[in-house]
Amino acid sequence: MLSRRLVISLVCLSVDIGITASCISEDLLRTLLAIKGSCKQENVDKPAFFAFLKSDLTSSGTQVIKFQDARINIGNHYNPTTGIFTAPIQGIYQISCTIVGYDTHVFYYMITVNGSPYTLGNTSSGGSYNSQTSTVLMNLKKGDRVYVEHRGGSQKAHANTNTYFSGYLLQ
Repeated sequence: MLSRRLVISLVCLSVDIGITASCISEDLLRTLLAIKGSCKQENVDKPAFFAFLKSDLTSSGTQVIKFQDARINIGNHYNPTTGIFTAPIQGIYQISCTIVGYDTHVFYYMITVNGSPYTLGNTSSGGSYNSQTSTVLMNLKKGDRVYVEHRGGSQKAHANTNTYFSGYLLQ
């Protein structure tokens, strides 16, 4: 690899002797070389998770839903054992979940932040395996805990790849 000084000299020499293949000024080239090292891929370190419900869930009362089949867990900030995502840094996150009611069961749930409901949802009744998806944007602080919680009654959710919880840092 050529050194920066040599590259600058070669480009300036080619411009001085009338070669028109490169019209980059020395100042522009110096600027480009200076910022080259500061470029990085932005999505590499962004936290993200996507987890499925591993088996059908029968729930009575309120309980955190544990989406145990984590297929994506960049940074390991989602805990499949507890069902809780902990924000590693402050930012705007997109959080989403899809719940499928088992057979004709209605399933009531809420997306919760630090023990307080953020949004409520429920599958509809009167059909077979009805679903609902909730997608929200959240301004989370470092350490905020986000999870999906069942909210009352004895109800059943269908598992496999039908019911899932996901989130990622937008900015």
